[in-house]
Amino acid sequence: MAASSIMTNLHADEDALLLARAIGEFGERELAPYLRQLGREEFAERFLSLAAKGGFLGTAIAEEYGGQGGTLEGFLPVIEGIGACDGSLALTLAAHESLATTHLSLGGSPDQKRKYLPDLTGGKKIGAWCLTEPQAGSNIFKDTRTRLVKSGEGWKLSGEKTFITNGCHADLFVVLARAISPDGKDEGMTACLVESKGNESRIFATPLHDKMGMWHSDTAALRFNDVPVADEAVLAPLGSGDKVARQVLARGRIGVGALSIGLARDSLERATAYAKERQVSGGTLFDQPLTQAKLSHLEENLWVAWQAVHSAARCADQAKPFKVQSCMAKIFATETALRVTDEAIQILGGYGYMRDYKVEQNYRDARLLTIGEGASEILRFAVAGNLLNPSAGDGNLLASLEGLAEAAELAVGSMSKIYGPSWRALHLAAEALRIVRERIAEANSRADSASTWQCRAAGFADLATKLWVAQRAAIAGARQGNEESASQKQVKLVTGFLNATSIQICHQASEFLCTLGLTEPRLLSSYAEALQIGAAADSAQQ
Repeated sequence: MAASSIMTNLHADEDALLLARAIGEFGERELAPYLRQLGREEFAERFLSLAAKGGFLGTAIAEEYGGQGGTLEGFLPVIEGIGACDGSLALTLAAHESLATTHLSLGGSPDQKRKYLPDLTGGKKIGAWCLTEPQAGSNIFKDTRTRLVKSGEGWKLSGEKTFITNGCHADLFVVLARAISPDGKDEGMTACLVESKGNESRIFATPLHDKMGMWHSDTAALRFNDVPVADEAVLAPLGSGDKVARQVLARGRIGVGALSIGLARDSLERATAYAKERQVSGGTLFDQPLTQAKLSHLEENLWVAWQAVHSAARCADQAKPFKVQSCMAKIFATETALRVTDEAIQILGGYGYMRDYKVEQNYRDARLLTIGEGASEILRFAVAGNLLNPSAGDGNLLASLEGLAEAAELAVGSMSKIYGPSWRALHLAAEALRIVRERIAEANSRADSASTWQCRAAGFADLATKLWVAQRAAIAGARQGNEESASQKQVKLVTGFLNATSIQICHQASEFLCTLGLTEPRLLSSYAEALQIGAAADSAQQ
């Protein structure tokens, strides 16, 4: 397994692969030398202008505003490639483009877009998105204290924000605040645009140093002290800020998933290269069966995570509901990245623990991503809340496997022919999840449900996420395996993942019901059958 093959397997589309390679070359030619010039926690001020010069800014922004007129899915190879080069640069890009620029693109007026977007997409100005506050993280939409107050003199912005990426260096802030009318009425969450130039005496930025990772990104605490805001700088209508912000967060989570994949890919490539050079017991570390099995498993999970992230982005681009999908994609991708970067350190041994080797940096950078833009625990609650609530409209997201062949643009019944018994294993997992959902509904109807809801929700969301990711992988593997030019490697990879995931789901579903004081013979039978399918597949490969 060569490093180049890992990139090739991820970017199966030829155009995406060409873009990924171009970004890799850009990273080696422009970014790596620049990073070596920076101090330990020095912000990479020139990065966005370099990215713009290379043609890597404004991917999903309309051409009339200086962007490339592409899609969110088209942005994924960009942030994945930058992430593989350096996590903190990718975080700077995510805050600038996925958050600040995207909010302006989604919620701004034509005049506001014409005024600000060309400079943002051209790398001439840096954007920052200001949502989180010291006392409110995941509950920010309820507990926002920053105020945008209207009086006879106009609007005034006051309040504090924290953990704001690009906060000390931003030229333009997109700030979420509660709009207060002259009569004191709370008009709701509203976004406004604030320029740093001319407001130096009213905006106070404090850099937050000594972070675990992401050293070259700018993280700040901000205080806005009666900053004047013109009517034309308020993103109307009043009270719509939270609606747009939720869209921005959902899209941003998909970008964070791609960033995670970049860190993980770079770590896996470095671990693979090291294993092929490290001499042990008359051969290389790569020659050891355990090493090959570990690397193969990591690549499998990396590829599957990438399909999940792409699937969520595709839903967003097609104007389909994607909130739950973005949550599941981010959960799986960021947690996969943590496992891959951790195992890469293990493969390098003592060298992996040293800062001279980049896998150590990748792990530190990846550790943030299960926290920022929605902690994994909070996202699991969101997944469960939607999938367990019939009125939420997402209850059928995992209801049936019959539509997966159509999604892969294949004939009905083809998935069973492609994956054989592994397709049966996935059906067993889907049935296990259905049973768990029914039993949770019964348990939640009891009076004691409130005290244990979080544990039930987190457990169910974990099972649902694994099943959804397995479905996305099945679609992608079938679609690629059906193409004459495609390798059958993806089909074999997905088959192994379906078997392993189905076993996990059936087993965890049984254990989950035990925590509710319940047993279900059908789950035990499904678990036994899934184990048999997995064992038969393992025997066939030996």
